[in-house]
Amino acid sequence: MKKGKVFGKHQVVLALMIMALGAAVWLNMKFSSNEKYMGEATFVSSSNGETSGEAVQTSAKVEDDADYFETAKRDRQKALDEAQELVEETLKSANATDAEREAALKTTSAIAARIEKANNIETLLKAKGFEKAVVVIGEDDVSVVVKSEGITTAQTLQIQDIVTAQTEIPLSNIKIVTIK
Repeated sequence: MKKGKVFGKHQVVLALMIMALGAAVWLNMKFSSNEKYMGEATFVSSSNGETSGEAVQTSAKVEDDADYFETAKRDRQKALDEAQELVEETLKSANATDAEREAALKTTSAIAARIEKANNIETLLKAKGFEKAVVVIGEDDVSVVVKSEGITTAQTLQIQDIVTAQTEIPLSNIKIVTIK
């Protein structure tokens, strides 16, 4: 390794894979439904048109919600498994430097922490009465999808409280989506 070299090939590849994983999860959440329903989204904002720092609540129709939640969880797990495989390959690589291995271990612990936080949030939401929920945690945002005909302000506050307690992500970066 050359003196002064900060990033090697493995760190660059690892960073790109993590960004691709985040993009895949975001795209999956954004475009998971093939059908568009006009007028079903409700956005929370202030009267002057600026965002109020509150969570955004939206709703969408899904034909078979059991399939949606199972598919979303399966897709999330598949993406996390792929990221974990890449990290393990970096750790097993004979050419990997100590810095690359340390970065891979940090990535592994970050992935494990996200999985644990998402599972904790889903469990707490189920305890609060939401029969199905999927949570996707990004670098600085959280998307929560719950099965509900519509949620009340109190339920929105419960979800926000659970998410902020588990992730310390600000309310302005929490997106709540209801599926009927």
